[in-house]
Amino acid sequence: MSVQLKKSRQVRLVSDLQKAREYYANVLGFTVDGWGHAERDQVGFLLQQTCKPEDVQPNQRSYYSSADWAGPPTGWDTYCYTDYDGVANIYEEYKAKGAIIAYDPVPEDMGNQDWLEFGVRDLDGYVIVFGGGKPKK
Repeated sequence: MSVQLKKSRQVRLVSDLQKAREYYANVLGFTVDGWGHAERDQVGFLLQQTCKPEDVQPNQRSYYSSADWAGPPTGWDTYCYTDYDGVANIYEEYKAKGAIIAYDPVPEDMGNQDWLEFGVRDLDGYVIVFGGGKPKK
């Protein structure tokens, strides 16, 4: 008998659960319940209060470099895929709402498609990246 997994949610240890819930809801546009379940479309987190501030540990920048890509400009904690125009739209939404922008949209040549991505930070420094492509013309 096989088991079907329905969905997953990343656990985010946060320094102030109430402030994190407000930021994810009011700025990042997630639906957040009293338990800290934050969901927007197919992306979700389980925000949990940390016992000690030093337990909040966003990912560090990874090392990746090639002739075509220097690697990410900052650490990434979550990568969300959408389409090219969706990236531009959500960037404008977040900018208007006062989100902490980790880095502005970066256009990239991905061979058969043009790619666009940017990152936002939450109040504890976790970086959520939004990326999407469109076929080259």
